[in-house]
Amino acid sequence: LSILDKRQIDILIARYINEPKATLEDLSKKYGVSRERIRQIEESAIQKLKSFAEKAGNLHESASCSLLLIK
Repeated sequence: LSILDKRQIDILIARYINEPKATLEDLSKKYGVSRERIRQIEESAIQKLKSFAEKAGNLHESASCSLLLIK
């Protein structure tokens, strides 16, 4: 999770892990920004995680192919 900043991590945890789940309204009040801004921060964090996962997957596939070539 080091690819995300603290606010992004806090927002994802509040929206998807904590019970009860925080609403955009709850988080907008906490951070002093609009609900839309919270949604944008959340989306940005999700995109970063997806991109990281895709790159990690490609590295894993590349390493597997390299091992096959060595044999």
